[in-house]
Amino acid sequence: MTANLQMSMTEEEQKFFKEGLEAAAEEIKANLALVDPAKDSITPDKAIGRLTRMEAIQAQSMTAEGRRRQEARLRLVERALGRIEEGRYGLCVRCGDEIPRGRLEVMPEAPLCMSCATSGR
Repeated sequence: MTANLQMSMTEEEQKFFKEGLEAAAEEIKANLALVDPAKDSITPDKAIGRLTRMEAIQAQSMTAEGRRRQEARLRLVERALGRIEEGRYGLCVRCGDEIPRGRLEVMPEAPLCMSCATSGR
């Protein structure tokens, strides 16, 4: 493990990633506001057939899982924005090495370099 706290990312690059992360956070928040998990609750008094009820329960589970994933991604995005403010964006939170720009372009909220992400440490 090396603690590479020297970043080669320019201010322009950080600004680029910050704008993208802020846009992603707003989009996720807007999507979460559209989905009300209680809205589609399946109550026993609803007069629907057994298969329809099972389909509705499955759809509700899928909606809940989608919401959970969106909330998890929002937390990652917000933490990445925090690292930008701290001047640590682009550095692996585990080993301190620089996260390659290509990885950040694909997943700007990535907290780990590929080595740490795949090692499961």
